[in-house]
This record gives sequence, structure tokens and C-alpha cells, in this order.
Amino acid sequence: MGDIPGQAANHSDLQSPGARPSVILVVDDDALFRKLITLLMRLDGHFVISAANGREGLELSRQYPESIDLVITDVEMPRLNGTDLCAHLLEERPGIKVLAMSSADMNELGNPSADLPFLPKPFDPEALRARVRAMLAAPVQPPVQALQSDAAR
Repeated sequence: MGDIPGQAANHSDLQSPGARPSVILVVDDDALFRKLITLLMRLDGHFVISAANGREGLELSRQYPESIDLVITDVEMPRLNGTDLCAHLLEERPGIKVLAMSSADMNELGNPSADLPFLPKPFDPEALRARVRAMLAAPVQPPVQALQSDAAR
């Protein structure tokens, strides 16, 4: 179980027979946060795909043939920010749930980010785990306002 980008953990030993683990895409350019989130999600029995930036996350999503239940992404990243990543994922994978994170204040991030469920950094690991459990248990709801990527504007 290394932290090779895109490597997913096999958690058949943590799941009951026949149960499908939730698939979570973790995207963060900060290696420490990415590794922490990946570890926490794997410990909770989730199948994790990890990416170091938005472009890599989008590419891994496009290569992954099955459904992805949740993306946990930093908002401010090089190559493709988290808001634009979420816009692409919501378009390509209807029903995917998203959780945005940032150390910046939501008011500083601009309008599109305000429509995303948000977790400020730094966060308490148990708060993240509880938030993920709640999000995965909740029914899929369309965003209040459709996000648009910079390319679509």
C-alpha cells in the first residue's frame, strides 16, 4: 500500500463479503495532506485513488472504469484547481459527491467554490471521517448552481 499516485488499496479484508467499498478520489498538491487523507480513508475501508493535482485527478478518473463515490479535493492547486476539477467530474460522472478543502477562507476563493461542500484546513481527522461518512450516506443531490470550469466560461 504505497502512496504512488493512482494506486488504490485493496480492502477486501475490511469489508464484509460481497460488499463494495466506497471509492474515493483524493486530490491534493500537498503531499502531507494527501497521505493523511488517503490513510484515514483506507483505515475506514474505502478504496482510494490518489492524485497530486487536478489534471492528474481528472485523468485517473477518466481511466477508472467503475463509479467513484466521492472526490475530496484541495481548492487551490496548480495545473487544474479543485473547483474546475469538480466541474469536470460533475459533468462526466453525474452523481459523484464532492468535498472541497482549503486553508484559505471560503470568501477569498470566489463564487464557484461557495457551492461546494467545504472543509477548512487544517482539520481534525475525526471531523473529516465523520463528514465523509455523512456524505456517503446521504442521497445524491444536484448542486444548487452548476459549476463551470474556466474552459467553459
